[in-house]
Amino acid sequence: MKTLYLCGAGNTEGIRLTIRINQQQSRWDRIVILDDDESRHGQSILGLEVVGSFSKLQEADPDTSEVANLVARTTPRRCAALKKIRTYKVPFASLIHETVDTSGVELGQDILVYQNAIIGALARVEDASVVLMAGIVGHGCRVGRCCVVAPNAVINARVEIGDGVYVGTNASILPDVKIGPWATIGANSVVMRNVPAGTTVMGIPAKTVWKTKPEQLPRIDDD
Repeated sequence: MKTLYLCGAGNTEGIRLTIRINQQQSRWDRIVILDDDESRHGQSILGLEVVGSFSKLQEADPDTSEVANLVARTTPRRCAALKKIRTYKVPFASLIHETVDTSGVELGQDILVYQNAIIGALARVEDASVVLMAGIVGHGCRVGRCCVVAPNAVINARVEIGDGVYVGTNASILPDVKIGPWATIGANSVVMRNVPAGTTVMGIPAKTVWKTKPEQLPRIDDD
């Protein structure tokens, strides 16, 4: 019996994406939800039960189980969940809506791509990143690890995005721009020039509103 563990009960759209994928492909015999918030334990979400905390993964058989990280509200929280999940050595499953064309796209592990997203040819989306509903990653882009591209955000051609970047809803990044690791692009912003690591920018055109000290930036450790 093949089991999928979904980590993160708060992401109802991610749960719905998983159910849709399994209806189309029959990849798992059993799907359960894990969440470290004990108040969620025992709940049923879209017909799937929240059976316990992330520590339940210690019971999983790596030969017959997979895990998906549904935490996507912020990139630091997604990264923290990723580190916790990795300690249990359960293989990651990528969840990609069947209508998304990934021809000529290079995808890492533990990728989430929702319906109506567009990923251009020769783009690279690295491990543990998320492209939410109707997000656009243009031709030749590189999206680093643990990034989140919010609904309807547009990353134009040849943009390079470092690890842990969050691109807000309806934000737009112009072609050939470089975004440093752990930067945050505010909602409805238009980014016209390079953004340093740990910077929060907002507005049209986007302007710096916050800069995190380098020593305070999270780290994504390799396996």
